[in-house]
Amino acid sequence: MSKEKALVPEKKASFGQAILMFLICVIILSGCIIGLGQDVQIPLMLCCGALLIFGLAALKIPFTELRDSMVESVKTAIEVMLIILLIGGTVGTWVACGTVPEIIVLGLKIFSPTMFLPSILIICCIMSMVTGSSWTTMGTIGVAFMGVGLGLGVNPAMTAGCVACGAFFGDKMSPMSDSTNYAAAVAETDLYKHVKSMFFTTGPATLVSLIIFFIIGRGQAGADEGTIQAVIDGLSGAYNLNIALLIPLIVMIVLIILKVPALPCIGLCALLGAVFGMIFQHHSLAQALTFLMSGHVGNTGLPDIDRIITRGGMSSMYGTIGIMLWSLSMAGLFMRTGMVDAIMEKLKGLTKTRVGLIMTHLVTGYVLSFVAADPYLAMIIPARAFGPKYDEMGIDRCVTSRTCEDSGTLVCPMVPWGTSGVYTAATLGVATTSYLPFYTLGYINPIFVLICAITGFGIFKAEKKAE
Repeated sequence: MSKEKALVPEKKASFGQAILMFLICVIILSGCIIGLGQDVQIPLMLCCGALLIFGLAALKIPFTELRDSMVESVKTAIEVMLIILLIGGTVGTWVACGTVPEIIVLGLKIFSPTMFLPSILIICCIMSMVTGSSWTTMGTIGVAFMGVGLGLGVNPAMTAGCVACGAFFGDKMSPMSDSTNYAAAVAETDLYKHVKSMFFTTGPATLVSLIIFFIIGRGQAGADEGTIQAVIDGLSGAYNLNIALLIPLIVMIVLIILKVPALPCIGLCALLGAVFGMIFQHHSLAQALTFLMSGHVGNTGLPDIDRIITRGGMSSMYGTIGIMLWSLSMAGLFMRTGMVDAIMEKLKGLTKTRVGLIMTHLVTGYVLSFVAADPYLAMIIPARAFGPKYDEMGIDRCVTSRTCEDSGTLVCPMVPWGTSGVYTAATLGVATTSYLPFYTLGYINPIFVLICAITGFGIFKAEKKAE
């Protein structure tokens, strides 16, 4: 075996090869998804095949090493996959037990179509800051707000984009968020300095988004009172609704504040929904467990109502898990073939000024988020590559970590084949390409990144180390 390796030594990917393979992957992804209307898993699988051939034929990397890199990449997200399944189960039991319908009815009574969008943006921001999780926010009150929006006659794509803005605001800003802690760690900075730094870009971007949704909301004619009342009556007739059904949501928030780990927290809330279904809706144990697995299917005879309450179940998340498996495998192959390293080495020449450094970091993160479909990869690679440049320019590492999240966390729901994009679309019931125009935070935030880079506003100077 050693003689064989000596005869066929492993090669390093050149910059040209790396760019070519990235372009091939982009063509496969966009061509299959947009051009041919294929499911996301198929083009991801084809990309993995192309990268395997490139690694084997061009770089002479043994198949076992390429395979191991794929497996290692997938292993990093096993816990996340289990959490996704439990969120699906929670949505199923919460719809079945009446928690989500109760929130919808309350929302229809409280909100007007004109103030609906700015109101849910604020509420989702608060919820995601408290929970530190965009997925939990979307899978609970996000689902409920989609129902409220349908009842009020608001465009579902607008509602989904607004929910996503609020959900990912907290995912980026909350000290309880995994991505927030991850970005601070890979950039080697203090967590709270990192959070403070992010307010200079994401804070103004969120305020502008709020103004935009207020303006958009003013143009929503909304449903007439009769239609809204019909939805309330339909849900009230299908469920035994009362204020006690909000207890599962309250329990979830309390558990998260107490820093109970995500798996037991969400698992307990899913089971709590099943128990509440047996108590308040008189489900049998078998029915409750079926809702946990397969979700709830509306059968009221009213199509609009049934569309609102047909949700959830762990089985509804298996497609998302499949996409995660393929996208993470692709990310592992990007790393093992050395394509990312080859490109990052070339990009260092663009980082000679503050503006060049920050914008190169930002664009690199965006590209990695879209091509590799992995926000963590999009954060750690630029942080490692550009971090020393921030030090050389006397810029604090909290700006490094902020730019990691500006180009990683906030981009997640914009990638149709990425885990967050797929999860958002599956959970809210709106295609990524449909809600994308209304995910304003993803477009506005980079503008403030550029403004800060040019003006120096929000660019913290590195503290001098004591001799």
